[in-house]
Amino acid sequence: MSHRVRDLSSEQRLAIETLIGRKLQEDEGLSIQPSHILHEAPVGEERSRAYASYLGHLELLSSRVGDIPDPELDAVIDAACDYARHSHSRS
Repeated sequence: MSHRVRDLSSEQRLAIETLIGRKLQEDEGLSIQPSHILHEAPVGEERSRAYASYLGHLELLSSRVGDIPDPELDAVIDAACDYARHSHSRS
């Protein structure tokens, strides 16, 4: 469900500001979508295994760009971030 901040009651606005930890601006909009928590985050040994698996995956990804010079790789990453930040204004 979508709402305009200016259309919220003062109680609704206060509740949302409390949840997100900042004041809302009058010209902002909100999109609220309830969801189910699929599972709790792992703890203990399971968490350690998941983290090790994550690091292994990152290592595999980084091996694919091993022979690209760091400045060139940084430039590609910066360009992708810039595109992602500004793509909404291009459409």
